[in-house]
Amino acid sequence: MKAVVLAGCPNATLVDVSHEVPRFDVSAGAFMVFAGTRHFGPGSVHLAVVDPGVGSSRRRLAIRAGGRFYVGPDNGLFAIVLEEVGMQHAVELAPNPGGAPTFEGRDVFAPAAAALASGVPLESLGHSTPPPTMLEDRGPRVLWTDGFGNLVTNLKPPVRPMRIHNHYITNSATTYAEAKPNEPFVYVGSMGYLEVGIREARADRVLGARSGMKVELL
Repeated sequence: MKAVVLAGCPNATLVDVSHEVPRFDVSAGAFMVFAGTRHFGPGSVHLAVVDPGVGSSRRRLAIRAGGRFYVGPDNGLFAIVLEEVGMQHAVELAPNPGGAPTFEGRDVFAPAAAALASGVPLESLGHSTPPPTMLEDRGPRVLWTDGFGNLVTNLKPPVRPMRIHNHYITNSATTYAEAKPNEPFVYVGSMGYLEVGIREARADRVLGARSGMKVELL
């Protein structure tokens, strides 16, 4: 995919946001698309592929949202971005007749991303299409586990006690320094979502929690 992007736009600067999204986990991918792209400037192009339905009838999209461009499958992957910044325009990309039906990241999305990075207008890449698919509402969930083992939920403030994997989390703090050692606590993370952490320890291991797990509010 990188080779295709650079072939279409040799002056592109490639930035790897993450390769740690769990396989097939569209919700976690949607969070990473939001978290990993929100500080890029207007006109930046973001190619994301978490695509269990590759080759199916799901749409292939290029989107302008928040002044940035997003390219990838229509399966909810861009839902959090659209919830946070709103959509400006979306076009449906045509399949590549000579491409591999199992690798549209390379054969459909990478060429579209290269075209956008080269200054090709979004509207010329396909026909206008209705807003992308949003994520299924499955209630409060763990969206992401970061590199320190903190659990990012899909909940927004105010801070509330909760239960995850039969563990009750009733403590809260503003920073890790305020938290009691070895006790899980709820806090507002840097992306504006409620997170669960443990000071100088991994909450995912202590609680036995992972992305997609149910969160119960108390």
